[in-house]
Amino acid sequence: MTRFIRLSLLAAATTALVACGGSGAKIGGGKQGAAQALFEASQPAAQGGNGNLLRALASAADTINAEVEVDCAKSGSVKLKLDLDTNGTGGGTDLSFKYDLEYNSCNEDGVNEFDGKMTMEFKAVSDGFTSAKVELKMKGKIEISGEIDDFLDADVTQTIDVSATNATSGSVTIKLDGKISTGSGSYAYANESITITAGAELPVAEEDDGNS
Repeated sequence: MTRFIRLSLLAAATTALVACGGSGAKIGGGKQGAAQALFEASQPAAQGGNGNLLRALASAADTINAEVEVDCAKSGSVKLKLDLDTNGTGGGTDLSFKYDLEYNSCNEDGVNEFDGKMTMEFKAVSDGFTSAKVELKMKGKIEISGEIDDFLDADVTQTIDVSATNATSGSVTIKLDGKISTGSGSYAYANESITITAGAELPVAEEDDGNS
């Protein structure tokens, strides 16, 4: 009888786990949490690890295989392949490059890894009066594993100061225009400014609120 009760309790616990999805924690913080995840995903491509990414890709722009692999802040890497069909579009103070990004266990916060593919259009913009800006148009889906078990599905443009591309700590204000989806929800941004903390661990969603 005791054995039967134990097996029944185990079966009930397993059923409850499956009903709730059986997965790890999701990204918390709503729109701000999703924005922080996007910013971290953009950092390896934006700063290029050693800051020489753009020069390296520009010098390789006329080669058959303009491809560079850069290290992420903690571990892993991102492979960037220049889209030769759209290389160097724009003119004057605006110049854009489009890349295919492949994330390989890219760890930016020390506890979570990114895997998957995105495209990114990098555009440097200056109005001649304020500090130079960088527009990063990102589209694609990456999986997140570690403390968080989630995904980041983005079709959004992120605008930041050039100085923020090398930020590893402190507050950073980014402007987003587009849509980001995670396991916690889908969020629309209309040229919305959000302040996040560079280098911080991704926020974890709170305990189940009844949506199991």
